[in-house]
Amino acid sequence: MARPTIGDFRSPEDNTPRKAPPPPEVPAAPPRPTTDEPALESEKAPVELLKDSDFLTPVDRYRKQLADLKISLKDAEAIYDGVLSKGYYEEYVRLRGSQRAVFRTRMYDDHLRLQTVLEMKKPQLAISQDELITRYNMAASLYEWEGKPLKHDTDNDFDVVMKLVTRLPGPLFTVLARELAKFDNKIMAVFDDGADANFS
Repeated sequence: MARPTIGDFRSPEDNTPRKAPPPPEVPAAPPRPTTDEPALESEKAPVELLKDSDFLTPVDRYRKQLADLKISLKDAEAIYDGVLSKGYYEEYVRLRGSQRAVFRTRMYDDHLRLQTVLEMKKPQLAISQDELITRYNMAASLYEWEGKPLKHDTDNDFDVVMKLVTRLPGPLFTVLARELAKFDNKIMAVFDDGADANFS
């Protein structure tokens, strides 16, 4: 007995191969602007903006920096000459009424002392490191407090001044720290690049 036919899958004789589907249409690029049409902001080539300071000489740049910090050239020259002739420059800082302090530029020895302390203590927090630096710089710069001169001839003298600094009321220490930062910024600006050309 013949098996029944499940299905006839043979192709008809006139069957032709299938054609490949047409490729998808690619949208045309927008036309480029003509010379009469302004280019879009995104199509413009980047232009580096030049600042006025890029055209200044070192001497002029130095003087502009002093002017920005409201330091006269005469005051800058006095600070510069004071450090070169006496080895330091000092300035009175008035707090209230007759209460005042005297800050003096620090010696390289003070920098080495601070560096040694930082290497020994290795403060983990940035706030701790900043406080330590401020405290040591203040003790090294404070040469008079409430009308009394403070000696800095020996390490013991420094320890005495440090003890005075650490016993100041917190708000008063903050005020002095702020004034010391202004003092240091002024000294750095006076001795910045261009100073030797101005005062030679």
